[in-house]
Amino acid sequence: MPFLEWMSPAFVLVEFVANDILIRPFDRSVRLSPSTDFDVKERVRAATDIVDVIGHDLELRPQGRHFVARCPFHNDTRPSMTVNQERQSWKCWVCDIGGDIFSFVMQREGVDFPTALRSLAERAGIEIPEFNRGPKTQPGSPDDKATLMKAVDLICRAYFDELACGKSDDAKLARDYLASRGIDDSNRELFKIGFAPDSWDFAVNLLKRNKFSEAVAQAAGVAIGRDGKSGCYDRFRGRLMFPIDNAQGQAISLGGRIIPAIANRIAEAKGDGSNGGAKYINGPETMLFRKSNELYGLHLARDAMRAADEVLVMEGYTDVVATRMAGIDHSVAVLGTALTASHVRVLKRFVNRVVLVLDGDDAGKRRAEEVLELFVTADADLRILTLPDGLDPADFLAQQSAANLLDMAGKAPDAMDHKLNRLTEGVDVTRDTHRVTTAIETMLGVLTKTPTKSDKTELKIDQLLVRMSQTFGLPVERLQRRLETVREETAERERKQARYRKANTSGGHQDSAQTSAPASQKPASRPPSSASMDDFDPFEQAAMEDAAAFGIDEGFDDYAPSTPSDFGAANHPRRNSPSGPPRPQPPEQGAAITGVDRELFEILIESPEVAAMAVEAIDPSWLHSNTAKMLLSAYQDLDLQGRDLDVDSVLVLLENDFLKNQIITLQERIEQRAGHVLDEPHLRYTAILTRFREREFDAEKTRQIEKLQSASLPEDEELAMLEQLFAAERIRQTPR
Repeated sequence: MPFLEWMSPAFVLVEFVANDILIRPFDRSVRLSPSTDFDVKERVRAATDIVDVIGHDLELRPQGRHFVARCPFHNDTRPSMTVNQERQSWKCWVCDIGGDIFSFVMQREGVDFPTALRSLAERAGIEIPEFNRGPKTQPGSPDDKATLMKAVDLICRAYFDELACGKSDDAKLARDYLASRGIDDSNRELFKIGFAPDSWDFAVNLLKRNKFSEAVAQAAGVAIGRDGKSGCYDRFRGRLMFPIDNAQGQAISLGGRIIPAIANRIAEAKGDGSNGGAKYINGPETMLFRKSNELYGLHLARDAMRAADEVLVMEGYTDVVATRMAGIDHSVAVLGTALTASHVRVLKRFVNRVVLVLDGDDAGKRRAEEVLELFVTADADLRILTLPDGLDPADFLAQQSAANLLDMAGKAPDAMDHKLNRLTEGVDVTRDTHRVTTAIETMLGVLTKTPTKSDKTELKIDQLLVRMSQTFGLPVERLQRRLETVREETAERERKQARYRKANTSGGHQDSAQTSAPASQKPASRPPSSASMDDFDPFEQAAMEDAAAFGIDEGFDDYAPSTPSDFGAANHPRRNSPSGPPRPQPPEQGAAITGVDRELFEILIESPEVAAMAVEAIDPSWLHSNTAKMLLSAYQDLDLQGRDLDVDSVLVLLENDFLKNQIITLQERIEQRAGHVLDEPHLRYTAILTRFREREFDAEKTRQIEKLQSASLPEDEELAMLEQLFAAERIRQTPR
């Protein structure tokens, strides 16, 4: 189309849908989940009252037409969260976050949209079969998660009652032991601590009486099958029981702690010199419970974690109970495994700083050595606090104050400094050549295990090399060269091992002795990563791939994690709290809508009729921010599905809490200026189209002028182009 015709005023006032205009499709990589049915989301939203859900956790107070509450996402001294029951929305202006009931659950519980949807659907009694990826499971079967949850909950309640009011001598011993540990009734109830009787069939028989099969008892992790025989028996016997809850506070497994008096009696009865079993026993991995993902006490600690922008990670249940009783509410515990990358990802939804509190014994010191690799690869401020004198947190608090523990946590070195301090303890770095060389090789060996594809990881490694340079007095370049050499040697060694494994597992070439050897003696086939098997999780990998389909999966790599709820957490106000580190400013892609883009979407929210015109007329390239482009894409999706283009439909479609917040903010602006805007929405929309075209005109004019300045055109072509520019400018200046 000629430039002059392209800029005609008549063209400005039409819908911009003539065949002359090529509407460039917006990048569909931000598509919402195709597996999440719009109608199911709408049913869940319609069946749920936001006042009931928020009021379950927070104290709501009527204020005019709305409700107000103290915001749980910052240290709120006066109610600053507004809940609009009519619109079923919420907003905290201090935090600049808000949205609908789904985004509240995402923010409150640190979960992604599918998890929030499932939680609210269960509350409303609505089935969401599209989340079942495999064959549909039958209620009551060992493959049905809802059945397993009910079984675990039943056992937890029974154990709780046994400890609270059991009449047996063992129940009294359990209560006495709990009292000796200083755990009072309020904390016993808070943590739902119970007692498993010293019986082989207490839990199994209880489940049978309630119509749960033995297969369900085993699948739930509360019973063990008999080797080579039918039937099963209780996994936990004669122990204090600690329910393990997920982030929503639902019991998904249990852990048991030995009670010395009962354990000694059992050992004496056996007469084999045993000590009554392991100190702690956790439930096994099940459909509900994965040790590398779950943290004990997370559902109780999350608000305190947000307020402190820090979490203390302990090693046992009683450590969490002890710290809570001492007034330290932002503590959680791992569950029979080391801290993993999955744990860090979960914690990063709530905090920036993670302090791993380890016992001061030799085992605790060894575990401190193991987390350096995690520190290098994880996008978190990971600190190591090793307690003195071989104490665990509970014993430390019994001897010293909570203030002392918090002070030590505040001064805890990061994992890199901790490792360097351990390696150089008592070493003269200028004279002890052998130990210095060993320390350097140890550090470089850890760094070679980290992935090198991430620019952020490489920057972190560069910074760590600078710290090593300062510690050992060597040039950074020398350390960098040695690191590359170690990487090459490691890669070559792994290639040789891979060839060896391939040669020893290929048909016809496998040695018969090798074939008959037990699996534990065969060369291990490891995943292509240096992480532990707890970290290499195919289920989690699938979940990460799914998360990319929910909300924003491109454009936020340097700011937000891969899940939509993480984006909301990364954009959280606590990052700006005086006590926490400064929050990085989001890039343009994650910026709030401003200027003419904001005016446009306010009009679309006010008038679904105008929105129906805009989805056809607006080219996404005219919009300034990616946020605006994503919202326009949502409107286009609704239009393609034949849905109403009202704001409720947009909120139901969107699954990203940041985008939901943008919509709620625009709604609040519209409500605040009600009665002060005189022009009708369609007139303001036409004016905005004109402004878009003016902006395009200026950009095109600049391109044409640059072309004239840079190109060697024939004189007649230059004159023709100049005439077009002048004519177009005259048309633009003509009053309309």
